[in-house]
Amino acid sequence: MGFIIRLLLQGVAFMLLIDTALYFQLRKQLKNKTARFIYWGITLLFIIAILSVNFWAGHLGTNAAQTLIGKILTVILLLYLPKTLFVIVNGIGMLAGTAKVPAARTTAKLFRYCALVLSSAFFLLILYGITLGRYSYKIKNIDICIPELPDDFEDFKIVQLTDLHLGSFGKNYKGIQVLIDKVNSLQPDLIVFTGDMVNNLATEMEPWIEYFKNMHASYGKFAVMGNHDYGDYIWRENSPERERNIEQFRLNMREMGFTLLDNVNIPIVHKRDTIYLCGVENWGEPPFSRYGDLKKALEGAGTPVILLSHNPTHWKAEVLDYDIPLTLSGHTHAMQMGIEIGEFRWSPARYVYPEDNGLYESNGKYLYVSRGNGYLGFHGRIGQRPEIPVFRLQPCK
Repeated sequence: MGFIIRLLLQGVAFMLLIDTALYFQLRKQLKNKTARFIYWGITLLFIIAILSVNFWAGHLGTNAAQTLIGKILTVILLLYLPKTLFVIVNGIGMLAGTAKVPAARTTAKLFRYCALVLSSAFFLLILYGITLGRYSYKIKNIDICIPELPDDFEDFKIVQLTDLHLGSFGKNYKGIQVLIDKVNSLQPDLIVFTGDMVNNLATEMEPWIEYFKNMHASYGKFAVMGNHDYGDYIWRENSPERERNIEQFRLNMREMGFTLLDNVNIPIVHKRDTIYLCGVENWGEPPFSRYGDLKKALEGAGTPVILLSHNPTHWKAEVLDYDIPLTLSGHTHAMQMGIEIGEFRWSPARYVYPEDNGLYESNGKYLYVSRGNGYLGFHGRIGQRPEIPVFRLQPCK
């Protein structure tokens, strides 16, 4: 049985479990046959919708199929995560209500009230995350100490973009123009993009090329490719279709104004001084592709070097062996959900990527993992706003 089918059947089983538990908890309110018919009819519609994903998964080469699958999954999460919370909290209250103590019934009512409030709040939180929250960009100002930083590069400003996944957006999506306006308002010296411009296809970029032409930085825009940019999830390696897709991707990036750094470095000259911007193609731990060649990319580079590498696992696996004071990555999305309160950050991505979100340091060398500007699969973000990191280079004192 294929992975997708197993996943869909597990999803259906979970939905039936939650809806059955909720039905028994609300059976007094569902005495009417019409109410029961509507209740189970809605459940049936969602089961049909989620099973239809298996059909559309065979058409992943189209933006329409990808968008439809994302919308189905998003609506299911919007309804079933709050339902799950209600079932758990209210279920605890119902168990407490069976105790043979005077306050048992009052306790059960209190839990039901809390369940209703919490699940409603969670519903509204997710609803915000899939509407305005998708492009509620958070600007993060980060000062980075760079050893041997030339004097003229003090306060040099670099803006990082990553993981846009342009195929996830409908033609009326407002977030790209909001992003362009915010970036331009920052007046960056340099703009870097650290991979996953698309979900799979270079054609996903076409509606947005003119937008990115209007995004400007004094010393240019540079980019590397992420695992999704090669078309590996649709075509076999070395297939003619894949090669044509990659070539079109590179042409589109050039038209957008980005210089792709495919295992190369480029000097950034400011006034009398120079730093080196280095980029590698995607380098990931299996099952992710590994096309990056850091040794080749560093050939001829002076110091200091700033590295663009899409997957943050590259940092500990190889980058730390080189004299690279700052590496910029993306890839994780911080799973598009989590908690951020002050300096405290948590997301499920932490259990997959030790460096999943934010700034990390090892022996004076830094890695920044951006949670990105777009989304994939789930059409939104919960507690993890899309971000625009702004790095100001500083000499180490």
